[in-house]
Amino acid sequence: MASRVLERQRLAQGEPSTPYRWYVVGVLSLAYCFSAIDARVLTLLVIPIKQDLGLSDFQISLLQGFAFALLYSVAAIPIGRFVDTSRNRTRIIVWGVAFWSIMTMACGLARNFGQLFAARIGVGVGEATLSPTAYSLISDYFDSKRRALAISCYAIGYPIGGGLALIIGGALLQYFVGKGGGDLPIIGALAPWQMVFVVVGLPGTFIVALLLTIREPMRRELAKGYETHRMPLSVTFDYLKANWKLYAMLISSISLIGMLAIGVSLWYPTFLIRTYGMSIKDVGLYYGTVMLVCGAAGTVGGGWLSGRLMKAGRADANMRIVLATTLIKALPLIIGPLMPNAALALGCMAVGTLVGQAAQGVMISAIQDVTPNQLRGQVMALTLLCVNLVGLGLGASFIAAITDFGFGDEAALRYSISIAGGILLPVIIGILLMGLPIYRASLNNARDRIV
Repeated sequence: MASRVLERQRLAQGEPSTPYRWYVVGVLSLAYCFSAIDARVLTLLVIPIKQDLGLSDFQISLLQGFAFALLYSVAAIPIGRFVDTSRNRTRIIVWGVAFWSIMTMACGLARNFGQLFAARIGVGVGEATLSPTAYSLISDYFDSKRRALAISCYAIGYPIGGGLALIIGGALLQYFVGKGGGDLPIIGALAPWQMVFVVVGLPGTFIVALLLTIREPMRRELAKGYETHRMPLSVTFDYLKANWKLYAMLISSISLIGMLAIGVSLWYPTFLIRTYGMSIKDVGLYYGTVMLVCGAAGTVGGGWLSGRLMKAGRADANMRIVLATTLIKALPLIIGPLMPNAALALGCMAVGTLVGQAAQGVMISAIQDVTPNQLRGQVMALTLLCVNLVGLGLGASFIAAITDFGFGDEAALRYSISIAGGILLPVIIGILLMGLPIYRASLNNARDRIV
């Protein structure tokens, strides 16, 4: 009864209804899902691309990571500033989706490493518009007690998309292999892997149409003194400088978590093929299902748990969850690649994904909770810049470098993945343990900085 009264009061004040708020989350999550499909489908195409273009593991890692992260990083900060000052944040995503979809299809037209590298850069630039804008919009549609669940529901788009990229990508590759590739007007003949890129880039038009239905919400939790006008860049820099310990802890931990998670997920399909002789189709189906089901369940579960803990009085619930999940997932991620058969390796990955993804949405919510509204786009852009530079830029290449330059043997990929976990997980845990007291203090101070 009380919830219905509150809902009527919100509607009388011109605020959107609860169903519409969740509709917005659903549309944004769908966009995130397709961004993951376009970004991650390359993971399943490693072997045919290597064969056709004559590339090394290290060059493939650049296409999977560095190329995607390169201009994403350059574009992230101005996009974040635009998010914090724009009166129509949805249009930023609309243009971004259109651009990355076109560049995904351009990947399918590439005839050499340089062209494919340039197209992957374009995909990264387009996708740089999505998350800073989405997090800013969702944080204005939901208060702090429901924000983690809402952001987690948005965040499930990526594991779902990552899983679908493998399932759909595997099915499409098999289909086009059976047809001997494709032949497009004007462009001419394309290899099967090229046709996969062209097809997965096409749904961007549908996503753009849905995004145009999102209304701009009223901004909430504004920094004191800047309720009616923009916050100058000088004030932004002063704020970040004054709170550098907080953001250094948050951004470094999420970046290293991303480095391990992205690196492992990008190389796991290739590891399954090389070590256990699985077919590309089977890897797409089984590994894709693990990513889709466990990733989605873990992400939503983390958001649900955060809400429960906050209602119980745990204001620092989000960071507690991040620490706990990092500790629990360490063992399955390290021992998974060393398993004697593919079923056990996939089982360990399922556990690691289920537990690890619980931290995804709550980590972002933790950053939003201590950041004033006018800085959220910029702080998230800075966060995603680091996640992409460290996570995408180094994650895939870190594992590839251990394989190529350490072992000098492609068959040693399983050991490279395990070693990467053994190195990075203790560092992440140490940063989180040292940073928890800083985060708790910042939560208390946030009440004095935000209206």
